[in-house]
Amino acid sequence: MKLAEYMVMKGTSQADLARFLKVSPPTVHNWIYKKQYPCGMSMMRLYKWSGGKVGLKDWCEDFNV
Repeated sequence: MKLAEYMVMKGTSQADLARFLKVSPPTVHNWIYKKQYPCGMSMMRLYKWSGGKVGLKDWCEDFNV
């Protein structure tokens, strides 16, 4: 599942997620709009936060890795 889809489903704002992950809101914005991908540690935190719904496969699809 894409990060943006999961955030909408959970009703989480970019600012709330940024605070939770200890990153800046523009960083979350860049992830959502595919301007950059999260580092490995952030990907693992997103995976845990989403209960496994947002995983490495989703990022690989977005960035053609």
